[in-house]
Amino acid sequence: VVLDGREDVEQVVGNFAARATDAGFATVDAYGREAEETPPELIIGIGGDGTLLRAAHLAHQIDVPVIGINLGTVGYLTEVEPENIDEMLRLLAEGRLGTHSRMTVAAEIPDGSMLHGINDVVMEKVISQRVVQISVEVNEEFFNTFRADGLIVATPLGSTAYSLSAGGPVVDPELDALIMTPVAPHSLMSRPTVFTPATGLRFTVATERQVRVNVDGRAGVVLDEGESVIVRAGVRPVRFLTMGSYPFPQAARHQFGLDHA
Repeated sequence: VVLDGREDVEQVVGNFAARATDAGFATVDAYGREAEETPPELIIGIGGDGTLLRAAHLAHQIDVPVIGINLGTVGYLTEVEPENIDEMLRLLAEGRLGTHSRMTVAAEIPDGSMLHGINDVVMEKVISQRVVQISVEVNEEFFNTFRADGLIVATPLGSTAYSLSAGGPVVDPELDALIMTPVAPHSLMSRPTVFTPATGLRFTVATERQVRVNVDGRAGVVLDEGESVIVRAGVRPVRFLTMGSYPFPQAARHQFGLDHA
């Protein structure tokens, strides 16, 4: 179990643990020693979408599925409401929960190591007052040089996060694609571009102004002029268990408040 840090979560967690025990399951803190000694078969995030994103990272790392119990205002990723916990546990025990495999993204940084993300890889300016220039190659062919505050490469699941706020498209997470969206571009012709999951994207810093690479909001590395990061689809997807409550159109409608428009 991965938890939101809020105090009001404790009651829900205690309640969930008791119900899970009654249903025949054992629960452990996903970051505790017990989980290290006996790896869990399922990760459960209790909180909002941010909590589930952290839970999904851990689940992807140890290659187990993840599911979220929603304690946030709107649950795009966390589909199980607290009042549906018993039903979720029953379906889990009966092996009747569905599975959604979602594409991930990987960034190779200059030292050769890989950073893995579920939502996006972001290349952004370090100095807030100065735009950066980033040269982009697509499958080793020059594509464009962007003058902008940054560039985002999102997965379809991450298309409703930072990429959306920068003007990127909403993409059904059933698709596999790399969505490249400039952030505040200094060009009238800079538009989001969608690539196939087999595409390799190389981003090279084209000026002396440094560029920071973040993966799912976590700081990765700072690039100097001439240094590159290579972004590709992840080798392995992340697996979400689902009760089938919120198909994509309904989840998107709830997330963006279209029910009240």
